[in-house]
Amino acid sequence: MKYIIENDHIIGNLGFNPITISPSENKGYRPFELFVSSLVGCSGTILRNILTKRKYPFQKLEMEVSAVRNPDHANRIEQLSFTAYVQSDESLNSQLADKLADLVVKNCGMIQSVIQSIEINFTIISIPLNGENE
Repeated sequence: MKYIIENDHIIGNLGFNPITISPSENKGYRPFELFVSSLVGCSGTILRNILTKRKYPFQKLEMEVSAVRNPDHANRIEQLSFTAYVQSDESLNSQLADKLADLVVKNCGMIQSVIQSIEINFTIISIPLNGENE
């Protein structure tokens, strides 16, 4: 990976496409957004793979993330809470959802890289196609 550092942004020449990074959201992706996106990319892929290997049919996976940051310490990320929504004809019971969430956290290299310094919460919520939550 190679990066060019300019006045108000950084350009990363990466394999897929160049990416622009900037503390200003008008000039590129913010470092915080990229950081969280890398954790979502890893954990979301792991969740999809686990569901596929277990032959659990799903129509859609979505994830939301909330963060707690500490403005007194360089706006450090202290907590990230991931909520994965699994939309399917079959409802996941809460015990299985918790087990799958633990598997995701244990097998996601990006989460494992930061779990000693950031509190990570990962929750899976089943969204049946008929609209009733488990």
